Amino acid sequence: MTQINVMLVEDDPVWEDCLSSFIERERDLNVVSCAPSKEAAIKAYKENNVDVALVDVMLSPNECDGLDTALELKQLGLSNIIMLTALNDKEIILDAFDKGAVNYITKTSYRDIPRAVREAFGDNPSIHPDASAVLIAELKKERKLKYILTPTEREVYDLREKGMNKTEIAKVLFKSVETVKKQIKQIQVKIKG
Repeated sequence: MTQINVMLVEDDPVWEDCLSSFIERERDLNVVSCAPSKEAAIKAYKENNVDVALVDVMLSPNECDGLDTALELKQLGLSNIIMLTALNDKEIILDAFDKGAVNYITKTSYRDIPRAVREAFGDNPSIHPDASAVLIAELKKERKLKYILTPTEREVYDLREKGMNKTEIAKVLFKSVETVKKQIKQIQVKIKG
């Protein structure tokens, strides 16, 4: 039986203890390290043979430090990162996958963690229902936008999504602010329709 080495990145000692005990009940899963912060996780990853990391999204003192931790672990070569959280927030879910997570599980679904760890280790992760609905909705939105927006409208939409205001968009696209306003109104009508 192959042993899968798991690293927990969790700043709540009670939850860390519970999760560690729960995982250790599985004969093929071995918790090799528990880290309460990004810095400790990076150090632990370098010192241990880690196959899969379970990373809490909300590490103190920074609100979503777990997302940055996931990104750094990914850059160091760890490809099997599962985000754990008490939150089921669309933006955090999308950001987690952008930062390199292969799965996203809420802590209320902790019973699914052993299966998720095995799937991640086997390079065959199925997206947990906690995240799949958000990812599917985002994919449908992207496909819809691809077909209903003109290329010019898509440029305006993408810049708006990046947080630019009408004036900034006008400068980037060499258009008048009035033209950008009209295009934004057209985009809103198409998306709602």
